[in-house]
Amino acid sequence: MSALLAGLLTEFWKPLAALFGGVLAGAGIWFKARSDAKTKAKLEDITNANTIRRDGAAARAGAAVDPDRLRDSDGWKRD
Repeated sequence: MSALLAGLLTEFWKPLAALFGGVLAGAGIWFKARSDAKTKAKLEDITNANTIRRDGAAARAGAAVDPDRLRDSDGWKRD
């Protein structure tokens, strides 16, 4: 049986090997692109988080209130 199978595939093994190699190369390129996209997204998330932290710290520093003025009226009536 294997001789029959080998006889049938002798003329097709080179195109099949080329096709298989092409599929493997395409899959490798696709997985590399996915990995790069994930890495880029993580880096962007870290950059955005650092920007948010920096902006928040700057806003808190600018919103510092003198403790003597904490009880001053801000114009809102509260019960």
